[in-house]
Amino acid sequence: MSAPPSSTSDELNSDTKLKNSVPIADDEPLLKWSRLSHFTPTVWTVLIGTLMARTSYFMAWPFLIVILYKEYHADAITVGAMLASSAVLGVFAGLYSGFLSDKFGRKWVMISGCMVAAFCYAGIGFADSLWQFFVLIMCCGLMRPMIEAPAKAVISDNLTNLKDRELAMNVRYFIINLGGAIGPLIGITLAVNQPQVLFVVTGCVYVLFSLLYWNCFRQYPEVKHQRSAEVMHFARTLRIVLKDRLFVKLLIANIIMMFVYGQYESSIPQIIVRSGLDNAAFFVSALVMVNTCTIILFQFPILRLLQRFPLFTRSQIGMGLMAMSQVGFLMVPVDWPVGWLIACFILSLGEVIAFPTLNVQIDKLAPAHLRGSYFGAAAIYSLGFALAPLVGGIMIQAYGASELFILCLGACAVMMILYRAVSKSESEKALDVKVAPEC
Repeated sequence: MSAPPSSTSDELNSDTKLKNSVPIADDEPLLKWSRLSHFTPTVWTVLIGTLMARTSYFMAWPFLIVILYKEYHADAITVGAMLASSAVLGVFAGLYSGFLSDKFGRKWVMISGCMVAAFCYAGIGFADSLWQFFVLIMCCGLMRPMIEAPAKAVISDNLTNLKDRELAMNVRYFIINLGGAIGPLIGITLAVNQPQVLFVVTGCVYVLFSLLYWNCFRQYPEVKHQRSAEVMHFARTLRIVLKDRLFVKLLIANIIMMFVYGQYESSIPQIIVRSGLDNAAFFVSALVMVNTCTIILFQFPILRLLQRFPLFTRSQIGMGLMAMSQVGFLMVPVDWPVGWLIACFILSLGEVIAFPTLNVQIDKLAPAHLRGSYFGAAAIYSLGFALAPLVGGIMIQAYGASELFILCLGACAVMMILYRAVSKSESEKALDVKVAPEC
């Protein structure tokens, strides 16, 4: 007796769900031009939108401190409080916006984030008092995770092949740094005398960004995952994410990584300026240029060189280079600029290997229906950046630069131990999955 037609239909639906929920891997090289043809229009929309948004962001944001200092006479503590408040708000916003994207879908969370960004950046362009800047800068911390966490989840939703996802995440990281390279050049060209106008332009770009997303999702509906009780309540979802021991270890390791890297952007410039060098400003600019050029020029050649290595092995190589850079900063005399540039180059090589793997690691750990929540929780990484200038400043003031770099070297050791533990657990988990069908 044949099965009823409805049963056959259910079997087909089950097969389809299984195919959509189980990531597909292959043994082909990661860097192949043919992989770009696998990117869906939605993935390309996310990547192009990211380039637009980050270029406009870096076009305007570097002028913010100049505006606050020169036009509104804000002191260092006030500016630091503004930026720190924005970072902390971003952590909590990331946790909740990721959950909302799992529960209600990515589309409206991302579009809402774009509109919040448009309002905040345009508002900064028209602001004329410090309290207005304070409120708007805090709200900028709110909007970023509303866009970025769901956007990463969208990439994963639309690419079933693991290596296609990894390439897309690497392309996204490259695009962010490309925007960081060309954005300030555009800003200097457009508005030397009226930098606040750049924030209005940035707000308009985010409006265009939201229309781009809306049109994309109208033509290509977002991938829907089967809802479960796990995504019906925020507290329950948060407990599930934080009970994932591998993810928590990864989270702590990456907070430490961001803390170590954050010293390059905050404490090292202070050390150079405090050293009394005549050309300190030029020296700091040269460090930034070395970092940017290293990322843009070396990301894909290094990825090609290391593509056969497991993901966590690559991460540990990057962390090892970051640790070596701390030894360099510790040993190099402050009046030998070439030595600092070499140490910065080593740090940048470590960054270009380790940083693009962060989102790929989260993608591998996250269940499909909780990707937004996992990527949202990853916003906690930014606490490392938030702590870097505070702890670095205290260490420099109370002890000295050498003690700061010794602390960072120890932090690198802890970070590598945690990554090794995660790598080992992930390998055991993968082995269990392979063995299970034969039991």
